[in-house]
Amino acid sequence: MIALILNAIPAPVWAAIVGMVALAVAWLKGRSDGARGVKTKAAAKAADDLQTANEVQNDNAAKSGDAVRDDLGQWMRDK
Repeated sequence: MIALILNAIPAPVWAAIVGMVALAVAWLKGRSDGARGVKTKAAAKAADDLQTANEVQNDNAAKSGDAVRDDLGQWMRDK
């Protein structure tokens, strides 16, 4: 019964169906790769921001008093 239905569908229709499926797969793959790229970039930026914050904190640890507050305040305003 199913074989009769499948055999009744002409070859050009099958080609169109295969083409639509290929387009859908390519579109979904592109969306997946794009989302993965965004997550990778966000993780890299977060790691860079953390490293910068640690460097500023280490630089300020060597200073004392008002100089630390001024430098830290300037850095926070820049961010």
